[in-house]
Amino acid sequence: MKSPNAFSALLDIYISPSKAFNGVEHAKGWSWLAFIAISLVSMASIYIFYSTVDMQFLINEQFAAASVDATIGEQKMIRQSIEQNAGIQVWISMISIVLGTAIIAAIMAVYYMLIAKLDPESEHSYGAWYGFTIWTIMPNIVLNLGTIALVLSASTDQISQTAVFNFDSINQLVVGLEPGSAFYTLLESLKLSSLWGIGLGMVGLKCWTNFSTNKALLFSALPTLVIFGIWAIIAAM
Repeated sequence: MKSPNAFSALLDIYISPSKAFNGVEHAKGWSWLAFIAISLVSMASIYIFYSTVDMQFLINEQFAAASVDATIGEQKMIRQSIEQNAGIQVWISMISIVLGTAIIAAIMAVYYMLIAKLDPESEHSYGAWYGFTIWTIMPNIVLNLGTIALVLSASTDQISQTAVFNFDSINQLVVGLEPGSAFYTLLESLKLSSLWGIGLGMVGLKCWTNFSTNKALLFSALPTLVIFGIWAIIAAM
């Protein structure tokens, strides 16, 4: 079974990901639609947040997070920088999220292409693996729709940026560390949407290669395991 068209794949990636990956495998241009969808929803969440939030509250929150270990002189420079860029933060954030998605996909596509060489029958191009990676990032749409819902349903304009953009992080959901803790940033960066993406990567590798389920899961999770493993060691030192 495979998705008959790109629009069906946008839905199937959530309810029947194997159908989506089977459809995407030899299709042309489908992944561009997925990239555009991710970008538009991501930019919408950022725009709605900045259009709603009390900017002075946001500046204070960003300053508090950035100046935990700073000296008095450094604190003045940090606050000045944040205040000077306050007016263009929304545009910087929107451009950054689109470029960041494209760059991450480019790096991960190289990884998947190299991993796929372990399967002699896999002959997918770099472009195909780039598209593959985009589809594994599709949980970001759900994440950003959640952010939009949280912002629009807030009873005040003093909305925590971390709370609405990282609401699915392990730190927000389980641990509850405060800024300044050694593992705070690590656990804020480890999200359920990222784990969902690993699951999609496993399904996709199963569809595109002859890897076993265990091997597909290992290869899909390996970059995250390595990055967060090294990060945890550094944080613990």
